[in-house]
Amino acid sequence: MELRSHHFDMHRTGFRLLGAAMALGITMVTAAGEPVAGSPATAAAPGGANIQAGAVYDISHRLKVDELPADAASVRIWFWIPEDDVAQRTHSFTVADAPSDFLIVRDPATGSRFFYAELHRPGTDSIQIDTSFVVERLRYAVALDAGKCGTMSDAERSMLAEDLRTDTPNMEVTDEIRALADSICGAETNVVRQVEMLYAYVVDETDHYSKGENAPKSSGVGSAEYCIEKKGGGCTDQHALFIALARARDIPTRLSFGSRLQAKNEGKAVDPGYRCWVEYYVPSIGWAPMDCAAGDTVEGMRDFYRSGLDEQRIRFCHGRQLELAGAAHPVDYFIGAYVEVDGRTHTALSREMVFTRHQNP
Repeated sequence: MELRSHHFDMHRTGFRLLGAAMALGITMVTAAGEPVAGSPATAAAPGGANIQAGAVYDISHRLKVDELPADAASVRIWFWIPEDDVAQRTHSFTVADAPSDFLIVRDPATGSRFFYAELHRPGTDSIQIDTSFVVERLRYAVALDAGKCGTMSDAERSMLAEDLRTDTPNMEVTDEIRALADSICGAETNVVRQVEMLYAYVVDETDHYSKGENAPKSSGVGSAEYCIEKKGGGCTDQHALFIALARARDIPTRLSFGSRLQAKNEGKAVDPGYRCWVEYYVPSIGWAPMDCAAGDTVEGMRDFYRSGLDEQRIRFCHGRQLELAGAAHPVDYFIGAYVEVDGRTHTALSREMVFTRHQNP
């Protein structure tokens, strides 16, 4: 099996988030709220975003696919690569070890990009993919002023139809969900105030599995119904519940997937697992982030995570029911990688990441 290395310069102009923030007039602050030296301390951020100082990460990311049948005729592999957004920029992406005919592809519905390789008669029982990249990641929050919240237009509703769906598997807006959302929000119609109510409900009434022996385990599928029944679960269970409740109130929401870059793991080769979070749309303000699991578990940060994210994470993709080109069926829960062997899902996978953190200048 032929392997090749390839380097992609994601931003040839040397784009830096700090410089871009200053050019846009965004105030950058430290975690303590102090302006970063050289930033315009009185400037207002677009959309009310308070973009704060973050970090630069050098990352190596490996996938191993094992236990391939000797007679396998076709192997298809999709693997996470970083996705850029307002808080993240990827630089110098390199594929150091991979099957020769790989591609960088996008999911047509969400725009998320993935490493993709298709092998015919691979003649090996394992395949390894090694990627490396530099990511700039910012801590940021969106200041939500209920008085500035508008009303969603027909054009916005059409554009955001996918984020208003009520039939997404595991996040369905059932009669029970709609009744619960109505009981939480009552007659309130302001999106900012409704979001505050729904977030408070999820954080107060459900527990993330990490909160102790008595906390419910993760469902493994990210289920709103499970989260209600068990009063908690994994991050995707909590976020599936928030999304279903928000969509029941006609608030566009979507789910992002990534991994936490925890200080205890720096320099170590570990499987970082995954963390998901929510983005919700506020008319006249725009998209705002939320991490219910962090709001539930990080002491003193509940208000921050209602409309903010820390920099100790990396975003890889967003959305559920991904229509991956060539896949036998939509992929509802894409974590790390997805592999098919002769059209059937293959689960003998392992993932490893090593990162080094540098402060953003």
